[in-house]
Amino acid sequence: MRAAALGLIQGIAEVVPVSSSAQLTLLPWLVGAEPAGDRTALAAGLHAGSCAGIAWSLRSELPDRRTTGLVALSSVPAALAGLLAGEVVERRLGRPGPTAGLLALAGLALWAADHRPEDVAAVGAREATVAGLAQVLALAPGVSRSGATLTALRLLRVDAAAASRFSILMSLPITAGAAGLTLLRNRHAPAGELAVGIPVAAVTSALAARSLLRPGVRPARAAAVYRLGLAAAVAVRLHRNGNR
Repeated sequence: MRAAALGLIQGIAEVVPVSSSAQLTLLPWLVGAEPAGDRTALAAGLHAGSCAGIAWSLRSELPDRRTTGLVALSSVPAALAGLLAGEVVERRLGRPGPTAGLLALAGLALWAADHRPEDVAAVGAREATVAGLAQVLALAPGVSRSGATLTALRLLRVDAAAASRFSILMSLPITAGAAGLTLLRNRHAPAGELAVGIPVAAVTSALAARSLLRPGVRPARAAAVYRLGLAAAVAVRLHRNGNR
């Protein structure tokens, strides 16, 4: 039951810019159902499942050589930063308070960016480079890969549809690579939970990606409001618990 619920959360949050790491951490914590033990392998498996679902969902519109090159270019900064500092950032900022704070700040940035005028119809090398640098910020729990890249692209006035599509595409190599390495290094992965959670995350992310990329759908503003609401709920509980 827990693995299925987390798979559902992960599948949606991998596509919608609300930070999957924040959802997997904060939602169980808020309801008092935070699982004990190391969840690294389970989270990695859910990420891998969601990537597979997104790739399957987009199979009929595989990117051309130019877009593939831009996605590869945008992946370099986050890949290097993840190898050098990923674990340190996670340890220092992975607690509920810092995660909620970054969730709110990134939500405000996303809201502001999505109100920018749209006058760039396609992503080029400049936009891909800036989005790639923004993706580095997603090492911090609460920022969100899709949120950071979508914010950067909308600040550069890329239209909402093109920004959403490229943001989803550029998250695949980084997320899948990091998840694969984590699973290879972890010899105590919860096989039973992975067997349930991965398919749920895959199906959910595939459906979410197809829904998000429909004409006229603009997830950024709704995601920003949700992020602020979740951060406020965390702040209330921390205050009641007397935590600082």
